[in-house]
Amino acid sequence: MSDYAPEDAALLCSVGRLVCAWTMLEQSLEAKIAMMREAMGDVRTVGTRMRPTMAKLMTELRTIVAMRDKRNASALTEISDIERHMQRIDRFRSLIICGFQQPAPGGFTCRDARNNHTHVSLDHLDAEIASLETVAQRLLAV
Repeated sequence: MSDYAPEDAALLCSVGRLVCAWTMLEQSLEAKIAMMREAMGDVRTVGTRMRPTMAKLMTELRTIVAMRDKRNASALTEISDIERHMQRIDRFRSLIICGFQQPAPGGFTCRDARNNHTHVSLDHLDAEIASLETVAQRLLAV
């Protein structure tokens, strides 16, 4: 940490915001599924032995919504659209978490899975965080 300049504080804060926003989405989705299960008469908790992955949570949400809205597929269409956005954001999140290299002017550099250097601007990072927050609102409204 001592190698980071004071101007890198915004970068570190933004990376932390991305990680926290994703974790808050997971927790909110888990709580929503538990609430929906309880409303349907099922009192089991989600992921009692281990924390379920986002893919498992989305599968369970899709299943509950399909049972709840048997004649109306619009909610399932909305979930599919949300899931596509979440997958894109998750790939970006993985790039940041696994591939972070060093601060660079206006952002930072990362290495992707193919070992290619990629520059991520702070504006791009902020846009992805905003997109994640929008996806979370849409998902919890389903």
